[in-house]
Amino acid sequence: MLVSGGGGGLSLWDIGSGKRLRQLEGRSSVNGVVFEPEGKMIVAGGESGSVSLWEASAGKLRKAFASHNGEVINVAIDSSGKCLASNGNDKTVILREFPGGEARHIVAPTGSGKYGLVFAPGGILLADGAYDGAIRIWETIGGRLHRALEGHTGIVTGLSFSGDGKCLASKSGDGTVRIWNMESGACMDSFSEPAGADWSTSLAFHPYLPLLAVVGSDPGATGDNRDCLVHLYELNFSLLYRRAALAVTYTSAKVVLVGDCGVGKSGLGWRLAHGAFKEHASTHGQQFWLLEQLCRKRKDGAQCEAVLWDLAGQPDYRLIHALFLDDADLALLLFDPTRHDDPLSGIEFWLKQLKVGNAAGGPPAVLIAARSDRGTSRLTREELEMFCKQRGIAAYLPTSAMKGEGVEELVERMKGLIPWDEKPATVTTETFKRIKDYVLGLKEAGSQEKVILTPEELREQLEKSDSGWKFSDAEMLTAAGHLATHGYVTKLKTSLGEPRILLAPELLNNLAASFVLEARRNEKGLGSLEEKKLLEDGYAFPELASIGAAERDILLDSATVLFLEHNVCFRETDPHNSRTYLVFPELINLKRPVEENGKPVEDGVSYTVGGAVENVYASMVVLMGYTQTFTRTNQWRNNARYEVGNRQVCGFRMEEENSELNFVLYFETNTPAPVRTLFQSLFENFLSRRNLTVRRFEPVVCKNGHPLNRSVFRQRLAASAEFAFCGECGERIMLPKADQTIQLTRDQAEKMEMDRRAAEQRNKFEQMLFRLKTYITVAKIPGPECFISYAWGDAEQERWVERSLATDLQKAGITVVLDRWENTRIGASVPRFVERVVECDRVIVVGTPRYREKYDNGQPMRGFVLAAEGDLIGERMIGTEAKKETVLPVLLEGTKETAFPPLLHARVYADFREGEDYFRNALDLLLTIYGIGPREAVAVEMHASLGMGEMGRM
Repeated sequence: MLVSGGGGGLSLWDIGSGKRLRQLEGRSSVNGVVFEPEGKMIVAGGESGSVSLWEASAGKLRKAFASHNGEVINVAIDSSGKCLASNGNDKTVILREFPGGEARHIVAPTGSGKYGLVFAPGGILLADGAYDGAIRIWETIGGRLHRALEGHTGIVTGLSFSGDGKCLASKSGDGTVRIWNMESGACMDSFSEPAGADWSTSLAFHPYLPLLAVVGSDPGATGDNRDCLVHLYELNFSLLYRRAALAVTYTSAKVVLVGDCGVGKSGLGWRLAHGAFKEHASTHGQQFWLLEQLCRKRKDGAQCEAVLWDLAGQPDYRLIHALFLDDADLALLLFDPTRHDDPLSGIEFWLKQLKVGNAAGGPPAVLIAARSDRGTSRLTREELEMFCKQRGIAAYLPTSAMKGEGVEELVERMKGLIPWDEKPATVTTETFKRIKDYVLGLKEAGSQEKVILTPEELREQLEKSDSGWKFSDAEMLTAAGHLATHGYVTKLKTSLGEPRILLAPELLNNLAASFVLEARRNEKGLGSLEEKKLLEDGYAFPELASIGAAERDILLDSATVLFLEHNVCFRETDPHNSRTYLVFPELINLKRPVEENGKPVEDGVSYTVGGAVENVYASMVVLMGYTQTFTRTNQWRNNARYEVGNRQVCGFRMEEENSELNFVLYFETNTPAPVRTLFQSLFENFLSRRNLTVRRFEPVVCKNGHPLNRSVFRQRLAASAEFAFCGECGERIMLPKADQTIQLTRDQAEKMEMDRRAAEQRNKFEQMLFRLKTYITVAKIPGPECFISYAWGDAEQERWVERSLATDLQKAGITVVLDRWENTRIGASVPRFVERVVECDRVIVVGTPRYREKYDNGQPMRGFVLAAEGDLIGERMIGTEAKKETVLPVLLEGTKETAFPPLLHARVYADFREGEDYFRNALDLLLTIYGIGPREAVAVEMHASLGMGEMGRM
């Protein structure tokens, strides 16, 4: 039997006859399909982010488990059938027990999106190919990165180990196949093999013969017929081992310097990096230094490099720092020992954020008393060493950056604590290494007038350094991408998708910090920035003061997308003034008012969340509002509210307690149980996708109706108690167990999965909308005025028009004329509103059977208004072709014949009947309204940002 996957789901085929035996799954696209070694089970990944296990003989789904925060690209099973691996476009690799599905290791996001995936013979190693051209080798026991291989300049689409596991073959979108020596990591050979339409099973070693089969391309064929050949290569392994290409091996460590504001971090950082003292003002954002005294060469020849990150200590900067702490190798925790209150109060936050501690899985850490020359410590050395012992901190040291006291001892401690011998090595090419060294030299010199370079500018500078140096643009940009992976530079894009290289990553991070400070200063306590003012350089950000307009636009765009990508903020438009704002939920200071209309709410389950909790609240506010079901209607300080259906209220609030977060879900009393269950399951699903410890507590009520205080409940459970006493009446209450699994019906599970995927797509769409807004601002394209004609009478359709279509048009900079927004103003005139059909640049007609019915019959009130709109639209349709093109009919329900007047039947522009096609259709609609053709660079880039190619129109 043969199993295949694709857009139509899973199919099982008879190899002898070529007939399809069974269709196993048809609901969604399937990627990465494999049989387990015994052939009884089929494992498949897909766009839903889950991995499914199917019984091959019966064709029944046996198990499915959520895996990735995004599409699963590939799955693999080791030869023993005991370990299952999957990778996805969320940049993670997950190793699981098979067939149970228990997670063995979840590898933190690394590099770029994933593609190829294969186990080595014996199952000890796993090779993973990526979009950035790198191949990463993982240890299946422990989940540690063993080695990274650099050489390809395009996406790695296929991987295969030789039968003895000594060689690895890789195929890439750069049109080459490479053969790697697994002992040294060196590339032994590379030959041309053009990339065709096949992206998964693109090459394979023979199990025991020196043969390599590669899917090849017929240069005379077109379309899908290009990949109609299999090229068979005979390999001479003894010759290959002797001709390994010159390779360079290196590894890098990230040292983070953290602590409260004003404790002397920058002074100590400068002393470590430059060997001298320099007075520093309070750090804004971040600074970076290469620590030469920590660099060394390992026994295996790998060059070790250490980079120190100095992170500002003010609380508002933590929103930024939380985005860059995941891969720290050593933490230096600074505090002021002379503080009159608790000197170590700020250290607790960083311990949680970095997950430092006994068995916490975080980096080793050193507790440092800074500026020890400026006063007497409030704590004895014995107390400080006990603090370190209790919290798993490796050492305590007093230092003085001014006098240099304790610095040499700190350097020696750091040398011993950075696990150099355990750090995975990166094997790269001589060309990549030369480009890396040159770019780092530019950074160290600090004499660059421009900190953002085009590829042409970087090439010019590289060629000036050596006129005989030959390298391709692909090699140069790939090398820059690998530098970005290690944090040395940042790869940026213009709104047209043109690549740029930022030599000073701290500039982007510091600009992001300035965003936060400016949003915090919002005079109304809204925690927001006005987007138009932002794009027109209306905020006096210090990072932008001395750079050109083009560089300024790129940085503003990149900083905003950074926040949107990580769900730290969301974009909200005021329909009455068409202004769009970037709203940071963590920075909102408004208190929640008393519930309007006296609508009572009641608490549901609560959660205690530990670990790296910074930005968790913001992310939950944003993601819940991105679902299709729940609409965010308001947010206050630590509190967010949503509505669904007939204005049924759901929400959650955050309560901080002892460096942990407590989330409490709440609901209006008339909110039905299925809605509550869906809200809760989505909330938990989003929480589970972060590296946190989460405990759930059901609400507890005594028999007299008094709710048990949640903190009492948590305390009693922590003490392993089985009961508590009601604080109101003293009644004895039996306590439920924490972390009860939610039992969802099949329909509820599918609804939750649909909403989760919608949230992910909305995240990408919001980034694309902002980039489109940046483009039209920079290109000075005037925002058009667009009239929306639709029928009242269906509450769900009315919400779609207002909260999806009209709102997204506004977010893209289009002035929307919508009756719900226009006719609610004092002095509004319905006839004058209808006449605006004539004045607007574009008219969107939302087609439904109700629209056609009201147009034909002229029903009272709204029917007459809609018929009048239809008459004016009809005048456009009998005008010139240019006039006709200004009318954009979009189908929401029914057919074109039942949903539109006859004049519009042949002009239907987009089909919105399938909710999953919304973002693609909305993007095409926006581009058309702005007059941007589908093949223009900006249109191609926008489609690519949504993960789709160029789309045709109806």
